[in-house]
Amino acid sequence: MGKKPSRISDDLPSFTDLYRMYEELLRLRREVEAEEARALTIYWDGTTQDGVDEKIPNPRYLFRSTDNECEAVMSSLLAIKHWKGQFKRIAGINPDYSYGRNNMAAFIALLKRFNIEHEVVTEQWPKVGTMELTSNVAALKAAKPDLIFSSLLFADLPVFMKQAHAAGLTEGAKLVFPAAGWQHTLMKKEFTPEGMLFGHNTLYFANPKASPLAKEFVAWYEQTYRDYPEWEADRAYFAIASYKAAVEKAMNAKGGNWPSQDDIIDALVGLSIESLGGKGAWRKDHIADQTFVQGFTTHNNKYDFVTLGTFESLYSTELQKPPGANFWEWIKTAEFKV
Repeated sequence: MGKKPSRISDDLPSFTDLYRMYEELLRLRREVEAEEARALTIYWDGTTQDGVDEKIPNPRYLFRSTDNECEAVMSSLLAIKHWKGQFKRIAGINPDYSYGRNNMAAFIALLKRFNIEHEVVTEQWPKVGTMELTSNVAALKAAKPDLIFSSLLFADLPVFMKQAHAAGLTEGAKLVFPAAGWQHTLMKKEFTPEGMLFGHNTLYFANPKASPLAKEFVAWYEQTYRDYPEWEADRAYFAIASYKAAVEKAMNAKGGNWPSQDDIIDALVGLSIESLGGKGAWRKDHIADQTFVQGFTTHNNKYDFVTLGTFESLYSTELQKPPGANFWEWIKTAEFKV
């Protein structure tokens, strides 16, 4: 007899697979439309590795943000630097789309790159928008990890931390959260532990090395919104400020006459400015370079949320693949500082 036919559903892609396909197609459509329309387009975020598998390797009109995995690479390097030999059993809880998948994969790739003995004991992939995470927390606790890696960053992050704290999950394991800074003022001391590796991407509101401009912005933001800004503010500022600087540069080159779009594009390439979070620049392949901030959490502050007790910053030239490189192959040979 022949092989029993599989169920139709066995051959169909899952919802997650379909979501990733849709996400990729939507991004590609935007990029293709920008190039076809010959419209200068500046992305300030949204470039995961699945998203920058270069279908348009040499765009003319499109400028992209730094790779979203820069924060995962930095957290991985810091975890290896500070905790090497102190963990083996690895667990992950990451959002189930390209960002979460790529970040977890980058962390594992860097453990392999530095020959860190490890065992992945569980990987949890909650759907985007999931707020009931008790089953994921229970699975993590049952796996008894030494280290938990998570790129949760939406409203589900503080929910997870509350549930993890209530279950005692945060007491013993080392925590690596490269994107936690997006919810930084919601990461309350009552459920967020000290000593957690915490990423603020390209803007930390209490940066001890902050420029006068950044200090002024943080003070204005706090006074206006009774809150403290996170990295979206820096990314948006960088996109707008670099465009402004490019227009001014191109105008100067034309003797004060208003520049064409091509003049502005040419002025953007290689342009470097001081953004809210530090130095930023545009590479020749229209990919941004920016300054990233991470450290370990402390409760020793005047706020009701955790801040950084230790502070480290790295420029994305140390965290991002060079022009034309494949991210996964680059990780295998790059000369990282650890």
